[in-house]
Amino acid sequence: MVKKAVLFVIIIVIAYTVVSITAGSPIKRVQFRSNVTDYLHKMYTMNWKIDSVDYDLKNDKFIANVISGSGISFLVDEDYYGQMMDNYACSIWMDEVKKAVTKTVKEVTGSDAEVIVDIYSLGSHTIIYRDEIPSYSTVSRAFSSNATILIKGNFSATHYLQEMLEIKQWIVEKKYDASLTFKSEKEKIYFAIPAEDLKKIKSVEDLNPYRLQNNWLFYPRS
Repeated sequence: MVKKAVLFVIIIVIAYTVVSITAGSPIKRVQFRSNVTDYLHKMYTMNWKIDSVDYDLKNDKFIANVISGSGISFLVDEDYYGQMMDNYACSIWMDEVKKAVTKTVKEVTGSDAEVIVDIYSLGSHTIIYRDEIPSYSTVSRAFSSNATILIKGNFSATHYLQEMLEIKQWIVEKKYDASLTFKSEKEKIYFAIPAEDLKKIKSVEDLNPYRLQNNWLFYPRS
């Protein structure tokens, strides 16, 4: 009976160790979730819910996926010093830019496009905005080096450069500073423009140095 009890304890310890290694300590997971809850109550007056708590095996830490009352998904994490931080402001900006760019691309090309926006700054300097998040256009200069806009669209076979130029100019006018990438749906055309070069491009000819793949295999839209 004693041997069975000892064996049972050993099995439990081994199972706990395996789970802790692959999915993080269950005890630390509960504590992290509690810390996130306290942090969110302190930082924001909006409604929110913790959708999940995931374990980052590579960095040996937990990350909380949170959804705001307005449906914005964002992350809460801990820095190297154990201080809580989140990317709520960046998530607001990504949603703003994606919606605006998607609408403009359709107006220019006449077709829907896949737009992927990434603005990375999981740090304390974005926390100052809290509930009052300004438009990305007012802060884009500070974040442009960590911001990207990818447009995968159904561009015209004959006028795609003009379409891209028009979209690029609109992005500059809106002050949505970010590295800008254009791809055709079948990825036969590929342009990548660094954020710092956006204002330098004034004509379709200026786009050519940023071409990463020739368009001779580019398929026109029907």
